[in-house]
Amino acid sequence: MDRKILLASHNHMASGLKSSIEFLAGEQDNLMALDAYVDGQAIDQKIKELFAGFPKETEVLIFTDLLSGSVNQKLFPYRLREHTHLITGMNLPIVLSTVLKPSESYLSNEEMRSLVEEARTSLVYVNELNLEQGGEDE
Repeated sequence: MDRKILLASHNHMASGLKSSIEFLAGEQDNLMALDAYVDGQAIDQKIKELFAGFPKETEVLIFTDLLSGSVNQKLFPYRLREHTHLITGMNLPIVLSTVLKPSESYLSNEEMRSLVEEARTSLVYVNELNLEQGGEDE
């Protein structure tokens, strides 16, 4: 089974995230970045060409930056494609977890929900963490 992971964002967030993932996990042949609106061109045709190149049985995981943003809106119809998942609010933890996930079988909706929940726990207001000084019980 083949899995493709598409990172899509306004400006260069997608390629920056791809660079960070590959810094941590090595080069990823199945990871693609779509930086929207950086060349004055509409992304509709780029998206259409990308999806035309995916065989029907390829699993496609799409990560976008903003729920109500134009990039997510352009990719929204593709969520209906078989073996395709669309997740918005992408961050390093969820993309890294997905990249490291074995691709022997398709990811279920439940597995995707679990990855999203796991990524949510990595969003922390660190100033409010109660960390003990010294680390020993007193």
